Amino acid sequence: MNRTLILCAHGSEVPRGRAAFAGLVNAVRREAQDLDIVDAFVDVQTPSIAEVVGETAGPRAVVPLMLAYDRPVSVDIVQASHLDPAVTVTTPLGPDWVLAEVGVRRLFEAGARSDDTIVLAADTATDDRAVSDVGKAARLLSAVWGGRVHVGTLGGPDTPLADAVDVARAYGRRVVVSSYLLTPGEVHDRMIDAGADVVTAPLLDVGPPDSRLVSLVLARARSRSDWTSVGGDPGSRLAHQ
Repeated sequence: MNRTLILCAHGSEVPRGRAAFAGLVNAVRREAQDLDIVDAFVDVQTPSIAEVVGETAGPRAVVPLMLAYDRPVSVDIVQASHLDPAVTVTTPLGPDWVLAEVGVRRLFEAGARSDDTIVLAADTATDDRAVSDVGKAARLLSAVWGGRVHVGTLGGPDTPLADAVDVARAYGRRVVVSSYLLTPGEVHDRMIDAGADVVTAPLLDVGPPDSRLVSLVLARARSRSDWTSVGGDPGSRLAHQ
């Protein structure tokens, strides 16, 4: 029996977002044919993570496809994993250097220039840990981009995105929002409405996913050598969040 890798994400209400996520799942499935790749969701779409855990057997690793800490999602995933001791939860997808590299690719694709003012935009940051993750994502993007990156979020204790865009305008340059999102949908639409001159596409969009994202997902799975023998360097340590 193959071991099971469960890719767990927020659900999407829009077909484009669902298609983008499905594209990542299928790309991971093609790359790791010795694993059973299953998708699961914590909101909007089905099956839920609890249902997937209940319907599968044997050693399973759950990769939370979160870009920053999300307490309600983390609680749902960990509670589901506690249904079976054979289930392990890996560290989330982000923040990570790979996401910063793909983010810079999106900046170039959107026509961003070296003299633009960049604002990393994230969804609601619910608490200090989420704010810290978003701040780290901005620092990584800044290092790869080679210039300062501001931060704005759509809710929570951090700077509201619209305010961050207004502050960025004080530099007298174009304002480019780097969308720190996995898939398109309502959240990305709200980022577009924040008033920037340019808004990048999410990390996953139309077309095949960036191969680096596929590798990052598998790096999370490989991080426990006793769970899977898929080739490559080990990633971050598997641990319940």
